[in-house]
Amino acid sequence: MKKWTTLLIGALLAVSMTACSNAADNSTATPPAGNETSNEENTTAEQATKLPTLDELIDKTNAATKDMKSFTTEANIDQNLKLVNGEQSQDQQVKTSLKMDIIKDPMMIYQEMKMEMSGQEAQNVKQYITSDKIYSQVGDQWVKIPDEQTKPLIEQMQASMNPEGELEQFKKIAEDTKITEEGDNYVINADVSGDNVKELAKAVMEQNGSDAQTQAMLDQMNITSMKMKYMINKETYLPASTDVDMVMEMEQEGQKISMDMKMTSMFSNHNGVKEIKIPQEALDSSK
Repeated sequence: MKKWTTLLIGALLAVSMTACSNAADNSTATPPAGNETSNEENTTAEQATKLPTLDELIDKTNAATKDMKSFTTEANIDQNLKLVNGEQSQDQQVKTSLKMDIIKDPMMIYQEMKMEMSGQEAQNVKQYITSDKIYSQVGDQWVKIPDEQTKPLIEQMQASMNPEGELEQFKKIAEDTKITEEGDNYVINADVSGDNVKELAKAVMEQNGSDAQTQAMLDQMNITSMKMKYMINKETYLPASTDVDMVMEMEQEGQKISMDMKMTSMFSNHNGVKEIKIPQEALDSSK
């Protein structure tokens, strides 16, 4: 179960990264349902016209994020898993918290992650990620991740921060997407079920350079429902937060696993991360 949980978290964090780094698309998207104005009342019409279409929101967000050089993201992921093997079953609760400071070019990332699994001691991990190296600390020990493991991880991270087709996933599910507003933010909502769920998940994975193992896992998934909410600040058109709720099940090697997952990500400190310095003890671990 631990192996599956790690893969799932990797895939789902890609969704989180996409929300901030990829909240725009240069191409033209089909406006979703829900933005039509009503002629019945002038007040209703005036309120409706304040909402941008998907095209307008994409264009403005693209312009805003184009010059974004750095940001901070924090994510919380709650997973309730059930593993069934024959007549035996096991329930597992996993809570993951993540904070990342990100400089986009040249890529430099500092992240802290805490994973709590029921019945096990919490794991705390710190990492520094550059364009060609990953330094990781578990407990008090720093290690440099071997190069053969580093390259695919860095490629995935780079792909998630600079994809060619941004917000492409919403174009694939335009009929399930609508734009609303909430406080200081515009909100892109997607409530997806049926075959469109897997199409959305595949689009997200493809944008983020997912590896063969993650793709194989995705093919085995039966995702029964998926809700996504991207919040974009009305004034700056920069990403503010994302929510993802997903219910899925899969079978592998005679075992069945079901999962109810909720992930919330918040984005802040846009262009505020000026420098990320790798500590000397981490650099010394590669000698």
